[in-house]
Amino acid sequence: MKLVLSEKFKRAVPVLDELEKHGYQAFFVGGSVRDAILGRPINDIDITTDATPSEMKEIFKTADHYAGEKHGTDLVFFQHENYEITTFRVDGQYLDNRHPDKVFFTRKLVDDLARRDFTINAFAMNQQGQVFDYFDGLTDLANRTIKTVGEADQRFSEDALRILRAFRFSSQLNFAIDPSTLAAANDMKANLQAIAVERIYSEFTKLLSGTNPGRSLTQMFQIGIVDFLPGHQLLESVQDLFVNYPGSGQSEDAVNWVKFIYLSQLKSNKLVRYLKQWKMSRHLETQILASIDFLSQKNIGNLDLYKIGETIHIALRAVPRPDAEQLLDRYEHLPMHKDNQLQLDGQDLMALNIPKGPVYGRILDDLKKKVVLLEIENSREILLKEALHDYSNLGTIEK
Repeated sequence: MKLVLSEKFKRAVPVLDELEKHGYQAFFVGGSVRDAILGRPINDIDITTDATPSEMKEIFKTADHYAGEKHGTDLVFFQHENYEITTFRVDGQYLDNRHPDKVFFTRKLVDDLARRDFTINAFAMNQQGQVFDYFDGLTDLANRTIKTVGEADQRFSEDALRILRAFRFSSQLNFAIDPSTLAAANDMKANLQAIAVERIYSEFTKLLSGTNPGRSLTQMFQIGIVDFLPGHQLLESVQDLFVNYPGSGQSEDAVNWVKFIYLSQLKSNKLVRYLKQWKMSRHLETQILASIDFLSQKNIGNLDLYKIGETIHIALRAVPRPDAEQLLDRYEHLPMHKDNQLQLDGQDLMALNIPKGPVYGRILDDLKKKVVLLEIENSREILLKEALHDYSNLGTIEK
C-alpha cells in the first residue's frame, strides 16, 4: 500500500531526510500510520530509525534533545517541531509486567515492529508513502479487529497495560477484539495489579473518549477486567448499564468521566471514595462532583445554576437534556456568577461597625443568595442596607 503524505507528515520528512542522508534507515511508525490509512486525524508523529541515540545527537547537533538512551528514544526539537525518534530495538525481559529490563538495538525494521502491541500499530511508512506491514495489520484493519503481534499471552505478560490498551483501541476505533486476544486478556488480567493507578487512569480515560465505550466496558465486566480497576468494589451490579453506552464524541476528559459516572448511578456516599481511588486531579474530581450533583436535581433553580458555575457546560455536554438551552440561557443571565462579583465585601462590613468574626461569612452568603434569587439588586447601596438588616436579625449567640 502507498499513501499520499498529509501536510503533517510532509513537515516531518526533513527529519527522515537528515537520517537517510547520513546513511541510516528512517520511517514513520505506529499509530500515525494507522490513522493515515484509516483517514483519521493524526496527532503525534513518531519516527523509527536504525541510528542509535548517540548517533542521532551527532546528526542533529543543532537540535534540542531529550534523550532516553536506555530505551533508545530521543525527543528531537527540529525545525520548530518535536519528534520522538526511537532506535530499532529488541526488548529484553519484562520483570515487572510493564517495562523491559534492557533493550538491544538492531538494524532490522521487522525486529522492531515485532515487539509492538497490536498488528494495527505495527506499521511503518517511508517518506514516499510506502507502507510496510509485516504482521497482516492491513487485514485486521479491513476486518476492524484488534489482534496482538504474535502470541497474545506473551504480549500481555510482557506488559499488562496492553490489556487495557486493547479495550481502549476497541472503543476508540469501534473495532472488535480478536477472540484469542480477548481470551488471553482474561487469562492475564491479574497482572494488572502490577500497573500504577496513574497509567490505568490514562488508558481508561482514553477508552471513555471512544466511539463505542459500551462494548469495551461490557466485555471488561464480563471477563472480570474491572475487578482490577480502581474502586471496582463500588461498581457492583452495574454491568447492564453499559450495554448501550453511547460514545460521547468528546475529547474533554471531564465530559467523558461525568457521562461514565452518571450512567454508573453511583450513590453520593460512594462517589467521593470511588473518584479518590483513581488518583485523578483535584480539579477534575471537583468538576465531576459538581456535575453529578447538578444533574441529580429534579427542579433546577438559580442557586443550583450559580453553584455549578462554568461547569454547567461540562454537565450538559455529558448528559444532554431537552431543557439544556434554557438552562444555559438562565445561567448566562444570572446577576452574578462568582463570589467576587458581589458588590460588597468584608471591608464594607467593617465600615458598618459590624464586629469581625464568623458573622461576616453568614451575612455575605445570605446576600449572595438573595442576589442570585433576584430578591435584591447587586448594588452596593442596597447591599449595605441589607447587611445591616441581616446583622440586626442575627441572634445573640450567632453574633
